[in-house]
Amino acid sequence: MGWIENASEDYKARIRFPMSDREMQRRWTIVQAAMQKNGIDVLIAQNADQYLGGYFRYFTDIPTEQSYPMSVLFPAKGEMTTITSASPTNPLPPEWCDRGIKSRLGAPYFRTFNYTDLYDAKLMEQYIVDNHCKVVGLVAPSLLNSKLVGYLNKQLPYVEFVDATDMVDEIKAVKSLDEIEAIKRTVLIHDQIIQTMPAIIRPNMYEYEIRAEINKMLINKGSEENLVMMGSAKSGNKTGKFHSFYQNRKIEDGDDVLVMIEANGGGGYYAEIVRTFCIGHKPSKELQRAWDISVEMQDFTADLVKPGADCAEMLEKYNKRLASYGLPPETRLFAHGQGYDLVERPAFFKGETMKVKENMFFAIHPEIVTDKAFGNVCDQFLVTANGVERVQTTPREIFVI
Repeated sequence: MGWIENASEDYKARIRFPMSDREMQRRWTIVQAAMQKNGIDVLIAQNADQYLGGYFRYFTDIPTEQSYPMSVLFPAKGEMTTITSASPTNPLPPEWCDRGIKSRLGAPYFRTFNYTDLYDAKLMEQYIVDNHCKVVGLVAPSLLNSKLVGYLNKQLPYVEFVDATDMVDEIKAVKSLDEIEAIKRTVLIHDQIIQTMPAIIRPNMYEYEIRAEINKMLINKGSEENLVMMGSAKSGNKTGKFHSFYQNRKIEDGDDVLVMIEANGGGGYYAEIVRTFCIGHKPSKELQRAWDISVEMQDFTADLVKPGADCAEMLEKYNKRLASYGLPPETRLFAHGQGYDLVERPAFFKGETMKVKENMFFAIHPEIVTDKAFGNVCDQFLVTANGVERVQTTPREIFVI
């Protein structure tokens, strides 16, 4: 019997897709073993949203939302402590949602109230003192409040603060069977929704109306947070790919429409997909060529992704292949890991030190942009012992409506 089986009725009624006890225990055990090996007494991680909020959720199975910073203090032995922006007498998460959490601390801090900037820092200071911590690992220090880190260093000069991000990332990037199952559920949602677009997109609709339909379907299927990017243009012009603030163009007959869905599914794991739709016409020669090159570059990249592969070397090979088409080198992020974070390591960047390993998940989305076309395919790939498996099932084609 596990925690979930014995959980309260509130938990069972309110948590739709909990991670298994087996998986939570697995990751806690692996991280604590790594901490003990590296002489780290406690880890501090803080997140404030879901898109790039994977560390807090990795330890707690609870998301961070709406820019309210939530911190977890994860010890080398024993259970966690959380710090949230809440009443000290009624801290978050709810008591019935405290799996693996020994202490829940709260304080009414808000980043828009600068005089509360150190409320959570002082709670961390007290924890470090009370638990006689000598080495504290900071996970993704760039996500921590700079005043918080400065305060801890000043108040605790006898404590060694180390960057523990690489240690955690190496563990977090390799997915367990439970995690792979959760990600595949998310991929399925993307396939299902992108394939409804021919029944939804119509002339005289605004781009934001399409986004509203997509968001409704995503939420109904269990998504907690989603990003829908879009672009449209008259055939013979590049669509671009824009965030929601810019999605106010009316779609007309004869347009091309690009839709990108980046959403998490039940349980918080992200995936993404991109397809293009032509309204009442076949793709122009320019669009079809850009699309075909994007598909070929996705295949080329997927063939490079094998256990042990170096991301920076793959980027170099990718750029050489682009040059063979007379295209400029890639200067953006065209392939990266995914999990609890929308963009997760390893990334196909110069400077990436993490090697590809079996059971990593990647999004591969080459953009081929010309004066008259925007070709972009995006799919999810699971790394196997011998290479990668494309998990997406949506045909890689331009759809004519």
